[in-house]
Amino acid sequence: MKRTCMLTAMSLFLSTFASLALGQPAESVILEGTASEVGAKWGEVNKNSILKAYNAFIERSRGKEEQLRKFAKLSVDLSNQIDCSYWITELNAIADTVGIDRELYIAFTFGRYRDLALQYEGCTSIAVTPPATKDGQIIFHKTRETASDLQAGYIKRITDKTRSGKQPFKYFAEMGTADTGVSFFVNEKGLAGSADVPRQWQNNEQYVGPYKGDLPFVQPPKYDGFMNHYVPRYIAEHCSTVDEAGETLRAFAAKGYLASGKMGTNYLFADARGKVLQIADNCYEIIEENKDPILLKDGKKYEGIAFTVLRRNDYGAPEDALIANYTKIPVELVNSPKVSKHSAIWNFARAQSSSTFLIDPKHPDKLTTVFVTLPAYGYSIPFLMGASATPRALMDGTVYQTQKEAFRYSAFHEEGVNDAWRRFIHEVRPKVEKGEDVTKALNDNFLQMVNLVLSMNK
Repeated sequence: MKRTCMLTAMSLFLSTFASLALGQPAESVILEGTASEVGAKWGEVNKNSILKAYNAFIERSRGKEEQLRKFAKLSVDLSNQIDCSYWITELNAIADTVGIDRELYIAFTFGRYRDLALQYEGCTSIAVTPPATKDGQIIFHKTRETASDLQAGYIKRITDKTRSGKQPFKYFAEMGTADTGVSFFVNEKGLAGSADVPRQWQNNEQYVGPYKGDLPFVQPPKYDGFMNHYVPRYIAEHCSTVDEAGETLRAFAAKGYLASGKMGTNYLFADARGKVLQIADNCYEIIEENKDPILLKDGKKYEGIAFTVLRRNDYGAPEDALIANYTKIPVELVNSPKVSKHSAIWNFARAQSSSTFLIDPKHPDKLTTVFVTLPAYGYSIPFLMGASATPRALMDGTVYQTQKEAFRYSAFHEEGVNDAWRRFIHEVRPKVEKGEDVTKALNDNFLQMVNLVLSMNK
């Protein structure tokens, strides 16, 4: 009887909010086309936030215009060297649409996270794969902490081919609204990845004890190269597996393409085969590389669970719930307050964003699920990679700002969102298996889920 009442209440919840969502028409934007077309759309949607961030950056850089222009030229040269000249085409289109200096916008885009990193707290990435998971699920998560910044999530596909004839992959990514870098991603091939500051540099005040090894302090700090928001973008667009991601990072290090100031970067990747790679650099070389890393806890090994950094507070640690459910861990658990939204993982003021990916090994381009959460403690919005359009409210920072100002957690609401996702993917999977075109259904569902979450924060 209790279960029946719960289901009835849940159905009422879903039907009520679904009607609200459907009654609130919202615009979606398709970020697919040439680099110029995609850049123009991005500039149109995010013009105000781009101007705000760009003007603040230029104000802080007074008297350094010559250095900025030299850095812009270096960024253009490096983009050409790695066969990504379309990045520059996209940035030029954004600058033209917004009405700002092309060269200075390039310097802003490639250099702005040097500033945000100064206010860095810490990021956490997690991979949970077989044999740890339920029904062989392949799960990846990233929580991003940094200085407060308007956040965007979006699906993107650049149709321009590179000079060598490559077609960049479609991907979902998250980062600030003012530029085109990537904090974390999953692409159409089922490769997911993220970039964190190495655990040696993580803020320890409210988490784990001091790091006992040597700090990878880079002397002198290396700023000539790609910061860790453009390396993930390259990998999202050009790599299919963790092996290819590792090859890319080793090549970038050898050629001097990596820059992260004095800190270096710790990357985590998972792919549609269930393979995991943790790899870190100190800006000059790869200093750490672990394939299929294993969680060690109280003298025991837990294969299939990997964290970039372990955290603990008065409420325990996020790995505790994973261990308690070992061999039967579902994506809903990973994307819950017991794990990815555990209070030890995020700092309220700096928890900008997070996503949990359920990578579909058979149809990663269609049925991989993204649970995107803006900010990191808010309600997650589940949608499928086969969608081609992103709701404008997710792309322009509306979801982030709304939840930042009005979010109040309710387990009942979160369960309702998860139930709606389960119902939809159960309905759409057989159609994908039959080869039917379900793009419109995926787009409609994505928009409905965004509106549902927005309505829950009012």
